Amino acid sequence: MMPRILHSLILLPLLVLAACETPDIPFLKKDVILQCPNYFILEDAAALTQYREGPGHDITDVEFRAQIGEMELACLTEVDPDSNSGSMTIEVSPIIAAEIGPANQTESATIPYFVIVTDPNKEILYREELAVDVSFKLNKTQVIFKAPPTSIEIPITPTIRNKYYLIYSGFELTRDQVEDNRKVIRDRLQ
Repeated sequence: MMPRILHSLILLPLLVLAACETPDIPFLKKDVILQCPNYFILEDAAALTQYREGPGHDITDVEFRAQIGEMELACLTEVDPDSNSGSMTIEVSPIIAAEIGPANQTESATIPYFVIVTDPNKEILYREELAVDVSFKLNKTQVIFKAPPTSIEIPITPTIRNKYYLIYSGFELTRDQVEDNRKVIRDRLQ
């Protein structure tokens, strides 16, 4: 009986405090936690086949192939609960599968890719061109890896939230590489 009364005496003041709006008590403030924005891998830029310099473009001229299959996002929200404004820091890491080609003499490749942030109208708010080096040493023919995170900070306001932004990624491609990808996509859909 005595422990119940003791528990009640301890919990009652805490419940009273929790029911009141007391912004001066830091441990009673609730953090604003938002989900990461939606992300997309652009289909036309999701694959990369790099040929060696020269006129040949057959299987023997391939230096490497790469594919972005997924992206990993990590988000940290720093929003003031009173003003409902602040920022979100997003770390974007594409997950890339790469394969060495017969024309590759260095057992390595530099894979160019990009990260873009847009608004709902697809207006580009942020764009960064990046590259990651991959090694095929020790007789590796294929590797799957997560690219180093790219850190992006976006503003958060009461009217512009996390779902306002869209994240895109893909490989930096030449016009010919984009056309090759589109042909593969068309052939796959027929």
